[in-house]
Amino acid sequence: MDSLVVAHAGEASFGLGAAVGIGAFAGLLATALMNLPMQRLPEGSTPPFVAAGALTGDELTEVSEGLASLVHYAAGTLAGIGFVLVAEGVERVGAARGGIPGGDIVLGGTGIRLVPHFVAAMATFSVLFLFFGYVVLPLFGKEARDRARHVRNDWAISAAVYTAAVTLLLPVLTVAIA
Repeated sequence: MDSLVVAHAGEASFGLGAAVGIGAFAGLLATALMNLPMQRLPEGSTPPFVAAGALTGDELTEVSEGLASLVHYAAGTLAGIGFVLVAEGVERVGAARGGIPGGDIVLGGTGIRLVPHFVAAMATFSVLFLFFGYVVLPLFGKEARDRARHVRNDWAISAAVYTAAVTLLLPVLTVAIA
């Protein structure tokens, strides 16, 4: 069952490890792209500080900018890997059940199947938004809790930009590396 070889690695017959590497790189680049609108939003820089505070137990004002940035980029890289793994899982489940309706629609010459790619995009956005907005922020947001609605709104925009970027970057990087 090597559907990922075709689905997320183009015609170069990449294996799962290479596809995960491409996903990690796409996630890292998408995080950098997400920073552009994120830094312009009123609460845009709050999520990386909340996430870093969740890991260290520190108040937002005590979290260093460097640690917040490290956690932010690590999370984005991991989300890119998760995107690839979700798409692979959808493909494998679909193959085991005899195919996915519309599952043979491929994005150009990339070999990436549209339906698993779309499902992975929706899952990525959902996990990013819901996990941060409704688990991390309420539990670890401390002084940001009183601004939670605004933080969630800004995070929804940032997560949408990230998801769009990683969704577009994966096929581009797949073709470029192949």
